[in-house]
Amino acid sequence: MRNLLANREKRFNLAVTVALFLMSLLFVLPLYWTAVFATRTLSEVFQFPPPIWFGSSMLDNYARIEAVFPPFRPIINSIIVAVPKTIGLVLVSALAGYGFARYVRAPGRGFLLGATFATLFFPPSLALIPFFLQMGWLGWLNTFWPLIVPAVASGFGVIWMYTYIGSTIPRELYEAAEMDGAKGFATFFFVVLPIIRPGLAALAVWTVIGTWNEFQLPLVVLGDGTLFTVPLALTTLSTTHYTDTPAVMLSTLMGLVPVFLLFALLSRQFIAGLTSGAVKS
Repeated sequence: MRNLLANREKRFNLAVTVALFLMSLLFVLPLYWTAVFATRTLSEVFQFPPPIWFGSSMLDNYARIEAVFPPFRPIINSIIVAVPKTIGLVLVSALAGYGFARYVRAPGRGFLLGATFATLFFPPSLALIPFFLQMGWLGWLNTFWPLIVPAVASGFGVIWMYTYIGSTIPRELYEAAEMDGAKGFATFFFVVLPIIRPGLAALAVWTVIGTWNEFQLPLVVLGDGTLFTVPLALTTLSTTHYTDTPAVMLSTLMGLVPVFLLFALLSRQFIAGLTSGAVKS
Protein backbone atom coordinates (compact mmCIF):
# COMPACT_ATOMS: atom_id res chain seq x y z
CA MET A 1 0.00 0.00 0.00
CA ARG A 2 2.82 2.37 0.87
CA ASN A 3 4.56 1.61 -2.42
CA LEU A 4 1.34 2.31 -4.32
CA LEU A 5 0.89 5.67 -2.59
CA ALA A 6 4.56 6.53 -3.16
CA ASN A 7 4.25 5.74 -6.89
CA ARG A 8 1.12 7.87 -7.14
CA GLU A 9 2.89 10.75 -5.42
CA LYS A 10 5.86 10.43 -7.78
CA ARG A 11 3.59 10.43 -10.83
CA PHE A 12 1.70 13.43 -9.50
CA ASN A 13 4.94 15.35 -8.84
CA LEU A 14 6.19 14.46 -12.31
CA ALA A 15 2.95 15.66 -13.90
CA VAL A 16 3.09 18.94 -11.96
CA THR A 17 6.74 19.45 -12.95
CA VAL A 18 5.99 18.86 -16.64
CA ALA A 19 2.97 21.19 -16.51
CA LEU A 20 4.99 23.95 -14.84
CA PHE A 21 7.78 23.48 -17.39
CA LEU A 22 5.34 23.83 -20.29
CA MET A 23 3.81 26.93 -18.69
CA SER A 24 7.25 28.47 -18.21
CA LEU A 25 7.91 27.99 -21.92
CA LEU A 26 4.87 30.15 -22.67
CA PHE A 27 6.47 33.01 -20.71
CA VAL A 28 10.01 32.48 -22.05
CA LEU A 29 9.02 32.07 -25.72
CA PRO A 30 8.21 35.79 -26.37
CA LEU A 31 11.58 36.81 -24.89
CA TYR A 32 13.37 34.21 -26.95
CA TRP A 33 11.58 35.35 -30.10
CA THR A 34 12.51 38.95 -29.34
CA ALA A 35 16.18 37.93 -29.15
CA VAL A 36 15.91 35.99 -32.43
CA PHE A 37 14.23 38.86 -34.29
CA ALA A 38 16.86 41.27 -32.94
CA THR A 39 19.50 39.38 -34.94
CA ARG A 40 17.53 39.07 -38.17
CA THR A 41 16.80 41.29 -41.16
CA LEU A 42 13.37 42.76 -41.85
CA SER A 43 12.66 40.31 -44.69
CA GLU A 44 13.63 37.36 -42.48
CA VAL A 45 11.34 38.53 -39.69
CA PHE A 46 8.27 38.51 -41.95
CA GLN A 47 9.02 35.29 -43.79
CA PHE A 48 6.87 32.20 -43.22
CA PRO A 49 7.61 30.12 -41.30
CA PRO A 50 9.41 32.65 -39.09
CA PRO A 51 13.04 32.00 -38.11
CA ILE A 52 13.57 30.09 -34.87
CA TRP A 53 17.32 30.58 -34.52
CA PHE A 54 19.62 33.59 -34.29
CA GLY A 55 20.89 35.41 -37.36
CA SER A 56 23.88 37.62 -38.11
CA SER A 57 22.33 41.09 -38.55
CA MET A 58 22.60 42.40 -34.99
CA LEU A 59 25.29 44.97 -35.81
CA ASP A 60 23.26 46.33 -38.74
CA ASN A 61 20.21 46.66 -36.50
CA TYR A 62 22.33 48.39 -33.86
CA ALA A 63 23.56 50.91 -36.44
CA ARG A 64 19.97 51.83 -37.33
CA ILE A 65 19.17 52.40 -33.64
CA GLU A 66 22.24 54.61 -33.37
CA ALA A 67 20.91 56.77 -36.20
CA VAL A 68 17.93 57.72 -34.00
CA PHE A 69 19.59 58.15 -30.56
CA PRO A 70 22.64 56.87 -28.65
CA PRO A 71 21.52 53.32 -27.77
CA PHE A 72 22.93 53.27 -24.23
CA ARG A 73 21.86 56.81 -23.26
CA PRO A 74 18.26 55.82 -22.30
CA ILE A 75 19.63 52.94 -20.21
CA ILE A 76 21.98 55.33 -18.38
CA ASN A 77 19.11 57.79 -17.85
CA SER A 78 16.91 55.05 -16.40
CA ILE A 79 19.73 54.00 -14.07
CA ILE A 80 20.24 57.62 -12.96
CA VAL A 81 16.55 57.76 -12.03
CA ALA A 82 16.10 54.25 -10.64
CA VAL A 83 19.11 54.01 -8.30
CA PRO A 84 18.63 57.11 -6.10
CA LYS A 85 14.85 56.72 -6.19
CA THR A 86 15.09 53.12 -5.01
CA ILE A 87 17.61 53.89 -2.26
CA GLY A 88 15.57 56.82 -0.96
CA LEU A 89 12.24 55.03 -1.19
CA VAL A 90 13.48 51.90 0.57
CA LEU A 91 15.13 53.89 3.38
CA VAL A 92 12.15 56.20 3.98
CA SER A 93 9.66 53.31 3.76
CA ALA A 94 11.67 51.22 6.19
CA LEU A 95 11.95 54.04 8.72
CA ALA A 96 8.26 54.91 8.48
CA GLY A 97 7.19 51.27 8.61
CA TYR A 98 9.42 50.74 11.63
CA GLY A 99 7.87 53.73 13.38
CA PHE A 100 4.31 52.52 12.72
CA ALA A 101 5.13 48.94 13.76
CA ARG A 102 7.01 49.77 16.95
CA TYR A 103 5.36 52.87 18.40
CA VAL A 104 1.78 51.63 18.41
CA ARG A 105 0.69 54.15 21.07
CA ALA A 106 2.27 57.23 19.49
CA PRO A 107 -0.11 60.24 19.20
CA GLY A 108 -1.61 60.55 15.72
CA ARG A 109 -0.39 57.11 14.64
CA GLY A 110 -3.85 55.92 13.64
CA PHE A 111 -4.56 59.01 11.54
CA LEU A 112 -1.18 58.91 9.77
CA LEU A 113 -1.46 55.19 9.08
CA GLY A 114 -4.98 55.62 7.74
CA ALA A 115 -3.88 58.52 5.52
CA THR A 116 -1.04 56.38 4.19
CA PHE A 117 -3.48 53.58 3.39
CA ALA A 118 -5.78 56.08 1.67
CA THR A 119 -3.06 57.08 -0.81
CA LEU A 120 -3.19 53.57 -2.25
CA PHE A 121 -6.75 54.12 -3.51
CA PHE A 122 -5.98 57.17 -5.68
CA PRO A 123 -4.44 56.65 -9.14
CA PRO A 124 -1.31 58.74 -9.74
CA SER A 125 -2.80 60.22 -12.92
CA LEU A 126 -5.44 61.96 -10.79
CA ALA A 127 -2.89 64.53 -9.59
CA LEU A 128 -0.89 64.70 -12.81
CA ILE A 129 -1.85 68.28 -13.74
CA PRO A 130 -1.25 69.78 -10.26
CA PHE A 131 2.02 67.82 -10.11
CA PHE A 132 3.10 69.25 -13.47
CA LEU A 133 2.28 72.80 -12.34
CA GLN A 134 4.14 72.33 -9.08
CA MET A 135 7.24 70.96 -10.83
CA GLY A 136 7.14 73.92 -13.20
CA TRP A 137 6.95 76.32 -10.25
CA LEU A 138 10.02 74.62 -8.74
CA GLY A 139 11.87 74.78 -12.06
CA TRP A 140 12.26 71.00 -12.18
CA LEU A 141 10.63 70.36 -15.56
CA ASN A 142 12.92 68.68 -18.07
CA THR A 143 15.09 67.32 -15.25
CA PHE A 144 15.21 64.02 -13.37
CA TRP A 145 14.20 65.56 -10.03
CA PRO A 146 10.42 65.09 -10.48
CA LEU A 147 11.01 61.38 -11.10
CA ILE A 148 13.13 60.92 -7.96
CA VAL A 149 12.31 63.26 -5.07
CA PRO A 150 8.47 62.98 -4.85
CA ALA A 151 8.61 59.23 -5.45
CA VAL A 152 10.69 58.69 -2.29
CA ALA A 153 7.48 59.09 -0.24
CA SER A 154 5.64 55.95 -1.30
CA GLY A 155 2.45 54.86 0.43
CA PHE A 156 2.85 51.35 -0.93
CA GLY A 157 6.43 51.15 0.35
CA VAL A 158 5.46 52.33 3.84
CA ILE A 159 2.58 49.85 4.11
CA TRP A 160 4.79 47.06 2.75
CA MET A 161 7.50 47.66 5.36
CA TYR A 162 4.97 48.24 8.15
CA THR A 163 3.35 44.89 7.41
CA TYR A 164 6.68 43.12 6.97
CA ILE A 165 8.23 44.48 10.16
CA GLY A 166 5.05 43.88 12.13
CA SER A 167 4.94 40.21 11.10
CA THR A 168 8.68 39.58 11.38
CA ILE A 169 9.99 41.46 14.43
CA PRO A 170 8.55 40.35 17.81
CA ARG A 171 7.93 42.88 20.55
CA GLU A 172 10.35 41.03 22.81
CA LEU A 173 13.20 41.96 20.48
CA TYR A 174 12.52 45.67 20.99
CA GLU A 175 12.41 45.16 24.75
CA ALA A 176 15.69 43.24 24.70
CA ALA A 177 17.33 46.00 22.66
CA GLU A 178 16.11 48.63 25.13
CA MET A 179 17.51 46.61 28.03
CA ASP A 180 20.88 46.62 26.24
CA GLY A 181 20.72 50.41 25.99
CA ALA A 182 19.73 50.72 22.30
CA LYS A 183 17.36 53.57 21.49
CA GLY A 184 15.09 54.13 18.47
CA PHE A 185 17.53 54.65 15.61
CA ALA A 186 20.16 52.34 17.09
CA THR A 187 17.57 49.57 17.35
CA PHE A 188 16.51 50.16 13.77
CA PHE A 189 19.98 50.18 12.21
CA PHE A 190 21.67 47.47 14.30
CA VAL A 191 18.80 45.15 15.23
CA VAL A 192 15.87 45.54 12.84
CA LEU A 193 17.65 46.34 9.58
CA PRO A 194 19.68 43.10 9.34
CA ILE A 195 16.53 41.03 9.91
CA ILE A 196 14.34 42.80 7.35
CA ARG A 197 16.83 42.64 4.48
CA PRO A 198 14.62 40.25 2.44
CA GLY A 199 11.73 42.70 2.69
CA LEU A 200 14.00 45.57 1.68
CA ALA A 201 15.31 43.59 -1.30
CA ALA A 202 11.78 42.71 -2.44
CA LEU A 203 10.72 46.36 -2.22
CA ALA A 204 13.90 47.45 -4.04
CA VAL A 205 13.33 45.01 -6.93
CA TRP A 206 9.68 46.04 -7.16
CA THR A 207 10.66 49.72 -7.23
CA VAL A 208 13.37 49.32 -9.85
CA ILE A 209 11.08 47.36 -12.18
CA GLY A 210 8.28 49.88 -11.74
CA THR A 211 10.65 52.79 -12.36
CA TRP A 212 12.17 51.09 -15.39
CA ASN A 213 8.75 50.58 -16.97
CA GLU A 214 7.29 53.97 -16.03
CA PHE A 215 6.06 55.86 -19.07
CA GLN A 216 3.41 58.44 -18.23
CA LEU A 217 5.30 60.63 -15.75
CA PRO A 218 8.58 60.82 -17.75
CA LEU A 219 6.50 61.65 -20.82
CA VAL A 220 4.96 64.62 -18.99
CA VAL A 221 8.06 66.09 -17.33
CA LEU A 222 10.81 65.26 -19.86
CA GLY A 223 10.93 67.15 -23.13
CA ASP A 224 14.59 66.80 -24.08
CA GLY A 225 15.29 63.63 -26.04
CA THR A 226 18.71 63.26 -24.42
CA LEU A 227 16.94 62.75 -21.06
CA PHE A 228 14.51 60.09 -22.27
CA THR A 229 14.30 56.91 -20.24
CA VAL A 230 14.01 53.45 -21.81
CA PRO A 231 10.19 53.44 -22.39
CA LEU A 232 10.26 56.90 -23.99
CA ALA A 233 13.22 55.98 -26.20
CA LEU A 234 11.49 52.78 -27.34
CA THR A 235 8.38 54.77 -28.20
CA THR A 236 10.47 57.26 -30.17
CA LEU A 237 12.18 54.47 -32.08
CA SER A 238 8.96 52.59 -32.79
CA THR A 239 7.26 55.73 -34.13
CA THR A 240 10.29 56.84 -36.15
CA HIS A 241 11.03 53.38 -37.57
CA TYR A 242 7.69 51.70 -37.04
CA THR A 243 8.38 49.17 -39.83
CA ASP A 244 11.89 48.33 -38.63
CA THR A 245 10.92 45.43 -36.39
CA PRO A 246 14.48 44.05 -35.88
CA ALA A 247 15.79 47.41 -34.60
CA VAL A 248 12.83 47.80 -32.26
CA MET A 249 13.32 44.26 -30.97
CA LEU A 250 17.03 44.84 -30.38
CA SER A 251 16.43 48.07 -28.47
CA THR A 252 13.75 46.32 -26.40
CA LEU A 253 16.17 43.53 -25.58
CA MET A 254 18.86 46.03 -24.55
CA GLY A 255 16.40 47.73 -22.23
CA LEU A 256 15.44 44.43 -20.59
CA VAL A 257 18.97 43.22 -19.83
CA PRO A 258 19.64 45.44 -16.75
CA VAL A 259 16.34 44.41 -15.14
CA PHE A 260 17.07 40.72 -15.72
CA LEU A 261 20.54 41.11 -14.21
CA LEU A 262 19.13 42.85 -11.15
CA PHE A 263 16.49 40.21 -10.62
CA ALA A 264 19.07 37.42 -11.06
CA LEU A 265 21.26 39.01 -8.36
CA LEU A 266 18.41 39.61 -5.90
CA SER A 267 16.02 36.79 -6.78
CA ARG A 268 16.71 34.82 -3.61
CA GLN A 269 16.19 37.87 -1.40
CA PHE A 270 13.10 38.85 -3.40
CA ILE A 271 11.46 35.45 -2.94
CA ALA A 272 12.43 35.43 0.75
CA GLY A 273 10.82 38.85 1.13
CA LEU A 274 7.57 37.63 -0.41
CA THR A 275 7.52 34.64 1.95
CA SER A 276 8.38 36.58 5.08
CA GLY A 277 8.04 35.56 8.69
CA ALA A 278 11.47 34.22 9.62
CA VAL A 279 11.39 35.44 13.23
CA LYS A 280 8.50 34.47 15.43
CA SER A 281 7.68 35.61 18.91
